[in-house]
Amino acid sequence: DPANPQKGFCAVMTCSEADANCPIVRGALDRVSLPYVDPKEADDTPEEAARYDERCLQIATELWYVMQQAAL
Repeated sequence: DPANPQKGFCAVMTCSEADANCPIVRGALDRVSLPYVDPKEADDTPEEAARYDERCLQIATELWYVMQQAAL
């Protein structure tokens, strides 16, 4: 995706599968593992959308906090 940086960024891996399967991220200055429980356990259930929304909000909130602290 052209909107994503090609170098000089920090790669944040948010699931254990990505952490194990992507040991090298080309162009990244650093690589951080920050695993979350995968919401796929709710796939094909009435809770699916809510579970994905919940995880998305959790990741966004926590990364927002981290970026605010890094900017200080």
